Amino acid sequence: MADKLPPMRPELAFVSVVLAALACGCGGSGASAPAMASSNGTRTVSFSLPSNEGALVSVPISGARSTVLDFFSPTCEPCKEKVPALHAKQSELAARGARLVLVGVVSDSESTDDARRALASWGVVAPFLVDRNGTGRREAGITALPATIILDASGAVRWVASSTSRAEDVVAALPE
Repeated sequence: MADKLPPMRPELAFVSVVLAALACGCGGSGASAPAMASSNGTRTVSFSLPSNEGALVSVPISGARSTVLDFFSPTCEPCKEKVPALHAKQSELAARGARLVLVGVVSDSESTDDARRALASWGVVAPFLVDRNGTGRREAGITALPATIILDASGAVRWVASSTSRAEDVVAALPE
C-alpha cells in the first residue's frame, strides 16, 4: 500500500497552485490572451515605456487614430506565431489610421537583447517597447501573453483580443 503524505499547510497549498498556474502559460498567469473579445471604452490606458533603443514612448501614440498594443515575451511559445502574423498586417493597420506597438514583457532574468533576438528569430525586425517592471502590462490589464488590445486616440480600450483571435480579427476590429 502506498505511503500517505502528510497534510499540506494551507499557505503551501496556495503557493503550489499559483506555481502550477504560472508554469502552464506564458507571461505569468495563463496560457493565452484575455478571454474578452470586445470592450466598451470605459477603461483608459496611458503609460510611458522605454523603447528598445532607449527613448521614452507614451501610449497611446500621439497622432494615431488607434494604437494596437501587442504584448509578447521572449519565451512565449504562442507569441512565435501571433506576433509575426500581426506585424505582417502593418500596412492594413496603417490604412485604418492605427499604429502597431510591440511591447516586450521581459523578466528580471531577460534582457532587451533577448526580446530583440526572439523577434528576429520570428522574422520580425521592428522597434518595441520594453516592459521590464510590468507598468504597461498592469496599466493595460494584461494577465497573460500573448495579448493584443486596441486603444482609441484618447487611450480608451476599444477591443481586447480573445485567445483565439487572429491578426485578421485585429484588423477587422479597427474603425473604418
